[in-house]
Amino acid sequence: MSSKEMTASERERGSGGPDAFGKKQMMNSALFAPREKDVLEVVLQENGSYTLEEAKHLMELYLNKEVI
Repeated sequence: MSSKEMTASERERGSGGPDAFGKKQMMNSALFAPREKDVLEVVLQENGSYTLEEAKHLMELYLNKEVI
């Protein structure tokens, strides 16, 4: 598995490492545009912690998934 691929359990709980932030911190960050924050609201879990790279990756997966 490459470093960009995450398992379902990792996506659900986040990594929780030293560079990780909670959902509220991400939502209040100036690093994300309002449109990106709308997507983060959907893909991040309240009790999870995520690095910036994980959050961006989850956002990318959500925006590029196939529509059924």
